[in-house]
Amino acid sequence: MNNDSQRLAEAYRNLVEQVHCGFGLAEADECEIERPSELEVQALWHSGLLGSEGDTLRHGKVHILDFGEWNRSVGPDFLRAEIEIDGARMRGDIEIDPTAQDWERHGHGANPDFNQVILHVVLAPPPAGWYTRNEQHRDIPILPIPQQTLRAATGAGKPLPRDCAGFCRTPLSALPISGIKLLLKAAAAYRAQNKRRIFRRKAEIVGTNQAWYEALAETLGYKINKVPMQLLARRAPLHAIRNQAESILFGTAGFLVPMLPAQADGDARDYHRRVWDGWWARREEFALSEGRALPWRYAPLRPANHPHRRVAALALAAAHWSSIKNRLTAEHAKELSRLLTSLSHPYWNERCSLPSSKLSAKAALIGEERVKDFLVNHVYVQDEATFAWQTYLSMKNRNIPQKVLTTAQHLFGDREDALSLLPMMYAQQALLQINTDFCSTNSCRDCLFPEQLADWTLS
Repeated sequence: MNNDSQRLAEAYRNLVEQVHCGFGLAEADECEIERPSELEVQALWHSGLLGSEGDTLRHGKVHILDFGEWNRSVGPDFLRAEIEIDGARMRGDIEIDPTAQDWERHGHGANPDFNQVILHVVLAPPPAGWYTRNEQHRDIPILPIPQQTLRAATGAGKPLPRDCAGFCRTPLSALPISGIKLLLKAAAAYRAQNKRRIFRRKAEIVGTNQAWYEALAETLGYKINKVPMQLLARRAPLHAIRNQAESILFGTAGFLVPMLPAQADGDARDYHRRVWDGWWARREEFALSEGRALPWRYAPLRPANHPHRRVAALALAAAHWSSIKNRLTAEHAKELSRLLTSLSHPYWNERCSLPSSKLSAKAALIGEERVKDFLVNHVYVQDEATFAWQTYLSMKNRNIPQKVLTTAQHLFGDREDALSLLPMMYAQQALLQINTDFCSTNSCRDCLFPEQLADWTLS
């Protein structure tokens, strides 16, 4: 990380910590964040982002030696894992639940399929005296995941109390535009630093190529299908789909059916048959049970952003990965952009979904705005060269997300010089970070951010 962005990130980090110190760090650590879905938590576990050790409730310290195989069917979430508790090694299954009580709610305690579970991972400490037990009434170690660990893994901010006073715009109205730019650059640098930390931790577990592949999948999903695309990339990993990316990805996604609807034309049927034939040979290896199906959303979406096209784009990227992986730096960003936007497919250039009729005009599978989003959220933040940071600060996006607009209006009101910064992508990233750290759980009058901002300096 270059010195300028590191200095800015530290300054913003100090501001966040000062706000939290205003009501006690211990209290902040105990506050719950909005929990990810169970599938997202499983992906975090599989990535190693929830840590590889921790304190069980009654069985001592546990070290995770092997996170296990992510189950695709019924039964425990992870199979054939290996752990060590107080020096004793054991192999078996791992179940992850939002609460320890979910074990009994879901009937695991009476299900012999769960008799090999050796660790019960939960997101909240159970009630006093709670025991997780299997059908044989064996006590299973419980590992609660601390809230700060979950926050670090997801990038979520700490919730703040609602008994303080302050108004967002008071100190910002007196801050010169140079100071506002500095604040936004600091928040953007801090956000980039967090993204880099999460990416590198994941890369240590799944490998650098797989981490990049998941990052691209996440970007291709847009906001609405970001999670299922990332989960799909994990369920159908890059190393396992070579030469059969379309068949495996469409099949794992749950998009292939034995027969297309009657209205599908001949080209659609021919394409589907080819993809289906490839999937049929690999389905036992990759198919997901109904209870583990990916949570796709179809509305509100432009037709060209249908999940089928997003998966087609990921399959094309996987097929060209040997060219993509050498261009994932700021220095080669223009080459990467040209490569991604030029990816073409004779069927998907003209279709929105597997059974759909042809579009009136060809549509790019990966547009310039998607590439720009990938560069800002992943490529530039992973590259520590000064050139990467300077380029990051110069990028623009005229399509301003609604959350960015709302946060800017809360902070700046109708201050035109500040609002004129919104097309800058670093400003958008900064406002998303400020929203995460301060705005999401508080009304303006209940926020300590302006109070500390009044005395904030870069030093």
